[in-house]
Amino acid sequence: MIQGLAGYMWMVWLAIAAVFAVVELSTVSFIALWFGIGAGAAALMAALGFGAPVQVLVFVAVSTALTLNTRRIFLRWLAQPDSIAPVLSDSSLVGKRGVVVTESAGPRSEAALELDGTIWTALPIAGDALVVGEECEVIRIEGNQLYVRPIQRNPDWKPTRYLNKSV
Repeated sequence: MIQGLAGYMWMVWLAIAAVFAVVELSTVSFIALWFGIGAGAAALMAALGFGAPVQVLVFVAVSTALTLNTRRIFLRWLAQPDSIAPVLSDSSLVGKRGVVVTESAGPRSEAALELDGTIWTALPIAGDALVVGEECEVIRIEGNQLYVRPIQRNPDWKPTRYLNKSV
């Protein structure tokens, strides 16, 4: 019986690889995939006529090598920062300036403000409407909403020499 089974070991290893593939499809761990590939390599060794000890050794070696390399890749990948966007409620946004990209609307006068390449929900401190293109300064942040005040600009028609009292 054992003699007859030796000729079919490549099929047994392929069945084991298929089981690992099904397990991998039902999980998100990426571990079963590597054992399935190891079983496939063992099936190749069986098809080439190598004995059971070589098949088991190839299965263990390939599965272990792939698992260890995956860990190294994932550690490198996980060590990188997720995003360059600031964390919600980050006080470093206070004092920064952004530009209104969507006009104020709704009962709270919500607007969209672009700040450092990120679009935020902005609420005016004074309750005044924010106009598209208007530059605003962040006064405080709560959650993902910025409370801003428009930056007062000198009107185009009024020369700056009359605004400066030291002249």
